[in-house]
Amino acid sequence: MNVKKIVQLLGNYFWPIALLLHVLGFLQAWHTGSIYLVDSADYLSQAFNIKHHASIYAADWNAPVRVDFFSFRPPLYALFILLFESVTGSLYGVLFAQMLLSLLNFYMVIRICKQVHSEPAFIKGLLTLILIGYPSQIIHCNFIMSDILFQSILLFAFYFTWKWTQHIEWKYSTGAALLFALAMLTKPVSFLLGLGVAAAMCYYLWQQKKLIQLLPFLVLPLVYHSLSSHHQTLTGSYHYSSVGPYFALKYMAKYTNSQLYGEAYADHFQDSVMAMADTCKQLHTRHALMNEAAIAVIKKHPITFTQFNMRGWLTLFIDPGRFDWVHFLNMDEGNFLGLYHTIYTKGLVPGLFYFMSNAPVLLLLILAVSLLFNCCLTFVFFKWVMSKTGTKTLQIIVAVFVCYIVMTTGVLGLARYRIGIAPLLWIAGVLYVTPKRSQP
Repeated sequence: MNVKKIVQLLGNYFWPIALLLHVLGFLQAWHTGSIYLVDSADYLSQAFNIKHHASIYAADWNAPVRVDFFSFRPPLYALFILLFESVTGSLYGVLFAQMLLSLLNFYMVIRICKQVHSEPAFIKGLLTLILIGYPSQIIHCNFIMSDILFQSILLFAFYFTWKWTQHIEWKYSTGAALLFALAMLTKPVSFLLGLGVAAAMCYYLWQQKKLIQLLPFLVLPLVYHSLSSHHQTLTGSYHYSSVGPYFALKYMAKYTNSQLYGEAYADHFQDSVMAMADTCKQLHTRHALMNEAAIAVIKKHPITFTQFNMRGWLTLFIDPGRFDWVHFLNMDEGNFLGLYHTIYTKGLVPGLFYFMSNAPVLLLLILAVSLLFNCCLTFVFFKWVMSKTGTKTLQIIVAVFVCYIVMTTGVLGLARYRIGIAPLLWIAGVLYVTPKRSQP
């Protein structure tokens, strides 16, 4: 029996295997109760505040006010939590809903691939291997985090955008615009993606004399303005999100400093800037100070900053998800810190030795397999994007979505930031190893 037939045979059992793996992940979360990551407290606080105070403030209502958190988290995921927690009476209802969304996303990937390739059993077989080799998908279904919801929104926005390039119809332009708006209400980082797609479509629509199809995209500046105006009434500052200054200072500037001067200096610099920012009476002054400090570091060390970002982008593609596994299994991290962090604080060889000597053997094996899988999928993704397959429009749209998310979030090099674009990587992987049926 050749490899293709084995994959096709495996594809016949895709849905039972996918359902089993998702249920096992859910039961593991139920057993350990380890369903929270670093941002979970923000979302839970926001959900509580929406319900009890009609406010999207994303911090403890009874603690000292953290002014940035009036605009730190868009409200959609908190509303998602409220909906399913209210229906089921438990946060596990939220996880169950995320499991269903994940399965829906696999259905959409199959549907998209079937429009290019005519062998559904082979497609499902490849996706079975992908699901086994990419446990981060199952793991993130079982955290109170917005990543799976964002993944679904981004995948459907991609699908409607792709269909819109094939058929200039109102249902596709409207669907894409509304989904991009939902993405803006889920993660601040996505606010330029929809506008970028609209801008890219302008010339094509102008040629077709259908520029009016862009009208639904007016919802995007409307969402931006509505949120910014709401935040202004609360803080006195017109702004869409307060995440930007934090990201610039606490990640971009801090990690640039740590590469050059070490972690102690980077922490001291950040703490000093935050201490000054805490004395600002106006939020816009506070954010300006944080941004200026971060930009000064970046301008002073542009090469280091660029190199660090590029390493982060690459790491985002291949990170096996140690952090996710540790929390999913409810393990004590102890000295088992991230490899990326360890290497850049202790050096390449000492870092590798330290990481491997502190890693649980079985988990180290799982991470090694995941790393190998991610490396292969990344290689295949770039090969497919650059290949001449007759699906150029599809390749361009996939590349735009993936590159946007990677370049705006990849500085941290974390596996969970790959969750949003994971289905697009799967599509690339499946289509690279299968012949085309049509030319989308």
